[in-house]
Amino acid sequence: MEYLGIIALLLLLCYISYPGRVRKLERKVKKLETRQSGGSAMSKLISQLIGKNCTLKTDENLDFSGSSELNCTILDADDEWIQCRCTDKKGNVTTRILRIDSIEQVLLPNEPPVQ
Repeated sequence: MEYLGIIALLLLLCYISYPGRVRKLERKVKKLETRQSGGSAMSKLISQLIGKNCTLKTDENLDFSGSSELNCTILDADDEWIQCRCTDKKGNVTTRILRIDSIEQVLLPNEPPVQ
């Protein structure tokens, strides 16, 4: 009877790190898919917005500002990451680095037409 408890404990210890392994494998598969397809379309679009003001909508902003939208200026972007400068309501300027995969939506302000 004691052996059954020890076996159950060992099985529990073996599978406790299983979700972490799955996440690692998902990241590796995603990297391979983006390499094979030649990069993500979002990273190409965001690289064209360098130096422009925009609003990024992502769940990661909830940790920083308490809002799902972040008004910022895009400083730099590559295939996986985006660097942006943000100003909060108090006027504090922060530079943040976000994963492009976590960005749900990019909103551009209406610019006046060129005459």
